[in-house]
Amino acid sequence: MIDPSLVLFAIEAGIKMGRKINEVLVDETAQRPLLLPLGDLFGSITEADAMRFFNTEGSHLIGAGGPLSSYRANRPKLVEFYRAMLGVENVQAPAASPAARRAEVVAQLAALDQFDQDFQARHPARRIFGTVVEIGIDYLATHPGALGKDSPARKVLLSFVSALDETAFAEGSNREVLGDLLPAALRTVGEGVALVDDDQRLQALLGGIMDAVSEDLRSAIQNGNELSRQQLFRRLGSCILRGGSAAFSENISLFLPGDGAAQKLVGQTLTQVLAGLDGKEDLFTTESVELIFKSALRVTAENAALMTDKTVLQELITRILSVVGDQQWNKLFSTATAAPVLHEALEVARENMETLIAPRNPKEQVLANALAAMAGSLSAKLAGGGSVQDLLSHNQLLDLTRIVFGEVARHPELLVGSAADRKNTVLAQVISSVARALGDDPLAVTRGAGFVQLVQIALTVAVQNADKLIDTKSASPTTNLLFDLLKQVVSAVTMAKDPRGLLSRDLLVEIVRRVLPTASANLEVLVGNQPKAIQQTVTATLELASGALAKRVNAANLPLLIQQLLHQVLWEELDLDEMEALEQAARRILKTIR
Repeated sequence: MIDPSLVLFAIEAGIKMGRKINEVLVDETAQRPLLLPLGDLFGSITEADAMRFFNTEGSHLIGAGGPLSSYRANRPKLVEFYRAMLGVENVQAPAASPAARRAEVVAQLAALDQFDQDFQARHPARRIFGTVVEIGIDYLATHPGALGKDSPARKVLLSFVSALDETAFAEGSNREVLGDLLPAALRTVGEGVALVDDDQRLQALLGGIMDAVSEDLRSAIQNGNELSRQQLFRRLGSCILRGGSAAFSENISLFLPGDGAAQKLVGQTLTQVLAGLDGKEDLFTTESVELIFKSALRVTAENAALMTDKTVLQELITRILSVVGDQQWNKLFSTATAAPVLHEALEVARENMETLIAPRNPKEQVLANALAAMAGSLSAKLAGGGSVQDLLSHNQLLDLTRIVFGEVARHPELLVGSAADRKNTVLAQVISSVARALGDDPLAVTRGAGFVQLVQIALTVAVQNADKLIDTKSASPTTNLLFDLLKQVVSAVTMAKDPRGLLSRDLLVEIVRRVLPTASANLEVLVGNQPKAIQQTVTATLELASGALAKRVNAANLPLLIQQLLHQVLWEELDLDEMEALEQAARRILKTIR
């Protein structure tokens, strides 16, 4: 076990004495007493000088209860202590209480000597100690005073060393990873004020991260890929620490350190994240890994009671990335979308874990199934030859993903659990119905943002009446009543004469927003004797807007006018063939619109 305060003592002494302690700590060829470098400046000290001190003003140091009481009869060792004490005092500024500080220094020297006896040359703990001291010396050299009393860096260093007691960075080049993690912790974790002020949480975070990293490195040694994992952690160490620190600092009440639960949570979460990213690390930047780990920690912390299966998080990450990386969707997803799509999945999972994780089958990944269904719904097989995928920019694809995940979280069974084949799910059929209804040239009627809005509208309406609007027995969206309703709007708009230039891509979205809920709530006429009532109503209203009511209708009130007229048609209160009655009905509606 390494005493954190002893590390601080060695660092502070070492930087003042030109790294001499560190040189001894990492010496693999010979055992040199750790006290020796501290007394190098006082080589002429004699035994008589040392014993004169310990028999007079320093007698309390070797007396009963003193830090050197066990060395009372060991004169050569007492000489070493005296020389080392003088060496430390020589480079220290004057103290307000020299005697008190001398007692503190001697106590640390005794601890250093005991460490020297417990861990001889080549011992792993000695190597770790040397690595930490070296890093501390380097940090102090560029940040003078950083390890002052109650400073963030001092707290981080103490917690880091305390956490090292249960980790294994002992051998070989694993110390290089340790050598990257500690400076990263000093640079990044110290920025989280609330976290640094809570020693237990700070140690839980650092200990959990190092538990996971050291376990991963042990497995890497067994599997023969030690070098690649070391390189990975050297690249990602800082971002993992930043992500963990952000999760703790922003949600400090979630991470309760009692019984080691918080440390285990951190370690298990990072282990699952690393397993989920295995083989796909190149898809992620350091910034995106930071965000992913932060989100993952929040998922597990906020849903600890539901995370009974320790691989749930890993399964989610693996399955999401398998969909994103599937070559059949390479026109839709790219390497740039992997991290943000995964982040969206984690955020939705965090807020909706109780609906997305089935107690009887916790490995069933609803969001991954939803993502696959979404991808399939936009493929040529379902969406047709209109290349709807070409409409979507990177951000619009993420917007669509966010909307889909949100709706699935609210209606998981309805949207993705009602069909054995993903192409037949309600989710896939809703999206493909929108895509197919836009025709062979979707850009002529909408843009990427408009398509995302149309899907959102269609999903909202469909979940309220799915059994009537969606046919899950067929993979073809053309068998869905939803497709027919949307197609009627698109056909009416694209075929209409528009001398006033009212029609636009945005107006199509607003017409659908008004028409679709009304149609869904009044399907009796549409599936009966007026199957084209929507198209006919939109066409007739557009004709009024360009003719008799041109001075009363604009792009703002047109969608509401269409909705109100459609409502009357579907309740068989209005006959579209009676032009005078149609115009009068339209005028009455327009009077109520302000």
